[in-house]
Order: sequence, then C-alpha cells, then structure tokens
Amino acid sequence: MEKAYTMWLTGLSCSGKSTLAEEIVKIFEEKGKKVQLIDGDIIRDSIGNIFGYSKEERMKVIKVYRLLCNLLNNNGVYVIVASIAGYQEMREENRREIGQYYEIYVNCPLEVCIERDVKGMYKKALQGEIKNVMGLDEPYDIPQNPDAIIKTAEESIEKCIGKIHELIEKIEK
Repeated sequence: MEKAYTMWLTGLSCSGKSTLAEEIVKIFEEKGKKVQLIDGDIIRDSIGNIFGYSKEERMKVIKVYRLLCNLLNNNGVYVIVASIAGYQEMREENRREIGQYYEIYVNCPLEVCIERDVKGMYKKALQGEIKNVMGLDEPYDIPQNPDAIIKTAEESIEKCIGKIHELIEKIEK
C-alpha cells in the first residue's frame, strides 16, 4: 500500500485555508486516492466545542488532530488539515509526530483577513466581545520552515492551486 501523508494548511482565520483545502481534496479525489479533510472549525463544532481558545486548549485540540492524521495515514488515507496551528511549537511537534507531514503556510495580511471576516470573529474581537483571536490579541508565529507558502491576497486561486499541485508532484516523485 502506498504511504499516505498529511498536508497541513496553517494561517490566520479567513486567510483561505478551508477554500484551498477543499480544492486539494478534489485533486486527491481526481487521482483516485482516499482523502479526508480535517477542518478546524468543523471539528471543533462537531465535538461540541469542548476546547477553548487559550494556548493550552489550542495545544490540546492539535493533539486530537495529530492523532486523527496518524490513524488515517496509517490506513492509507491522505489527510488535508485546515487549522490555524498558530504556534511554531505545534507545527514542530506535527513534523515530529506525523509520519509524513507537509506544511503549507497560507500567508495573508491581517487587514485582508479582517476584510474577509465571514464569521464576524475579528469584528467581535475588535469590539472587545471575544478574546484569544490569533493575529490580534493572540500572537500567530510565522512558520519557520513550511514546505510551501501560498499568498492568497496576491495570487489568484488558480495560481495558489498551481503551487500546491507543484508541491504534490514533488512529494510524489
């Protein structure tokens, strides 16, 4: 059996992680591969929001994602993760703990993410209604060694997907 791997998209909320992740899933499906999307928002909602947004709680939920990645990869399922994973230590642990791990930094300026604010989260944070928002009152560590950097504010979705296609081809050589 071919060894499945994990592609993890990290970046601020509203940077384009989920949109890109859905496109990557289509790429894998077109190749006839078993693939599973793990979207941070969907997972949190599905498990009843049992994790908060403090650093400690974020570290706990990432352990759950890591476990899911390993279980799925070990069963031949490719995993695409769309999760902020805002701390460098999280991503370093992902690289150590997940068999084959490829990190994509979805780089988008905070101002653009705020403009795109589909969930109204940044607005609530800026009005003081919520706390622990990555990029505002919670620092987001810029990834130090991603396998790809995608600039969603500067590049078309087609160009972004093209770069991801290039990464996939490089991995699968």
